[in-house]
Amino acid sequence: MIAGPHNVRSKSPRVLLARFYAIALYLHVLMQASIRSKSARLYAVVTADVVGSRRIRDFRKKRDSILRAISETQMKRHLILSPYAITVWDEFQAIMTRPDLFPAAVLDLRRHFYPMQLRIGIGIGQVTDPRKSPINQFAGGIAFERARAAMDRLKVAKAKKYAALTAVDSGDRLVDLAANAIYQLQDTLNRDISPAQWKTATWVARLGSQEQAAKKLRVNISTVSRTLRRARYWEIEATSKALAQIVQECFGLAH
Repeated sequence: MIAGPHNVRSKSPRVLLARFYAIALYLHVLMQASIRSKSARLYAVVTADVVGSRRIRDFRKKRDSILRAISETQMKRHLILSPYAITVWDEFQAIMTRPDLFPAAVLDLRRHFYPMQLRIGIGIGQVTDPRKSPINQFAGGIAFERARAAMDRLKVAKAKKYAALTAVDSGDRLVDLAANAIYQLQDTLNRDISPAQWKTATWVARLGSQEQAAKKLRVNISTVSRTLRRARYWEIEATSKALAQIVQECFGLAH
């Protein structure tokens, strides 16, 4: 970075002209840095791991089956750039096509992996080689670093009053404050959802309507509606959509 010109005491025209050019160059560098920071494309990286994976029978088989299905679904919905990549035994990650899409992806992951419990860290920032696959071999950047920092915070959160399972590190203090408050509430609500309620929510999300889900489950639509209401599913979905809007507005992504 070029330091600003200071402490020039001479008043000669040549020195003043040199000072003028130094100031002009200094402002130009600052302006270009600002333009680059605003124009640089941002991504969201989602990193997740399965809690207690060693105690799950046939974990690798179940993990791979779920990741294949969710990768196919989320790529069709244009949520992720490439399939989820396994980084270690119980950890995997993906790059969102836009930063504001991570709330939908997180809710989708929780539906697909239930009854397994996931820790999920989200980082927002620049990514190098985002379209090369697998991302754990080719991609990198600040978004990955922030997702890792979010995961590290979750792993030490057991000492707190509540067990957090989702954390966001966006580089923006207000976005982080809002996102992590929303996920504290969602994580609390998710712990009280029963298997039957998750099953109903999953079919509603998969088929796109309560009517179709009721037919699939062979129950009345009123039963589906009541099940979702008791699970606080609409509150979870609404806060996920609100978070997406917050990210859109704060990072200039709104259309």
